Amino acid sequence: MNIVDGLSYRDWQQRNTESFSKLERAKQKELRSKGYRNIGWNHVQKSWSLLQTSFQELSLFDHKLRKGDLSGAIKHSILEAEQAQDIASEALETLDKNYKNVKQLANKALAKYQLL
Repeated sequence: MNIVDGLSYRDWQQRNTESFSKLERAKQKELRSKGYRNIGWNHVQKSWSLLQTSFQELSLFDHKLRKGDLSGAIKHSILEAEQAQDIASEALETLDKNYKNVKQLANKALAKYQLL
């Protein structure tokens, strides 16, 4: 029996199946189109590589949820919301500053053309 990375062929298949089943249908379809196939040593190993790449694309929030860390996922989402609020506040300040500059320029232009 072949053992690769401490796992037999059947262990690799089982690990792939468990990981694959946790993905959303759209992601499963995408992986199948990229060559996911859980039969044959070469396919099983390639499929594991595809799954690893897929899981690396997950956000930290999704990763925490999949691990069952609900409080960690909530804390992470709160942190992201606070960061988004800070960015929005900065953008609002920039917009307000730009609005004041444009208004000032418009008033100068109006004053200049009213004299003519």
